[in-house]
Amino acid sequence: MESISSFAELTAHLTSVNCRKRLAVANAVDTHTLDAVLRAVDLGIVEAFLIGDVASIESPHLFEQNLSPFIHIIDIPEVHEATLEAVRMVKSCEADILMKGLVNTDVLLRAILDKEKGILPAGNVLTYNAAMEIPNYHKLIFFSDPVVIPSPNLVQRTAMIRYAIATAYKFGIKKPKVALIHATEIANPKIHYMQDYLDIMQMWRNGEFGDVIMDGPLDIFLALDKERGGIKNVPSPVLGDADILIFPNFESANIFYKGLALFAGVQMGGLLQGTEKPVVLTSRSESVDSKFYSIAMACVLS
Repeated sequence: MESISSFAELTAHLTSVNCRKRLAVANAVDTHTLDAVLRAVDLGIVEAFLIGDVASIESPHLFEQNLSPFIHIIDIPEVHEATLEAVRMVKSCEADILMKGLVNTDVLLRAILDKEKGILPAGNVLTYNAAMEIPNYHKLIFFSDPVVIPSPNLVQRTAMIRYAIATAYKFGIKKPKVALIHATEIANPKIHYMQDYLDIMQMWRNGEFGDVIMDGPLDIFLALDKERGGIKNVPSPVLGDADILIFPNFESANIFYKGLALFAGVQMGGLLQGTEKPVVLTSRSESVDSKFYSIAMACVLS
């Protein structure tokens, strides 16, 4: 398929394939989550299982018309029990995607990480991979990790890169360009994560990441802006055309995203990765659009 370079193209692709994925939503009672789910149902990309306290549902739109046959409400008032049921449905393949509703993240993560009933296979790294659409950039950017791993080690960084590359392939990007982000292009050995970057670059040269282009360390200008990056006169095969940004820690990734969202109108979708099935995990403050794009992203990966 052609590469998907925007969320509009992602939505168009999903509606064209006419295949609904089954979405289990843990404690599906808050307005933003429900509005995003209803949009996905109306567009024909999901069949939704809303699990939670029906009496607490905040969305005024849910019961305004005849309920869609692709919306199923499972009344489980207790939040913890509703979360366990959503995870169980995904574990038993009754659902293809898990989504966080109005439930504390730690409650959801405990259910996901449960060694017997959870959905994180032994040995997998749990991390977060997101897609960003910046108004003045020519394609989507995938980046890791703004949420889960505070200070990744080499094994975790390697897993983050592999997940991001696999996601890029699913979006039709035949040869993703990966940038290992730092404040400059100088490999300062005093920076604690720099040896990881150097080791990862050697792994890439050895062919361990497949058919990708990689460079690092690079600053944001070099990764995303050919003109500004070119002024620095630093030769890079990624120059101004990165598909994937790997940040040194989740503080830098989180601040990067939130600053762009606040001042540049960036849209984002994101997922937990490493799990058996995609997990849509967004905060309650995220917009309806962000939640919808996260669902759409999960549909591509499930």
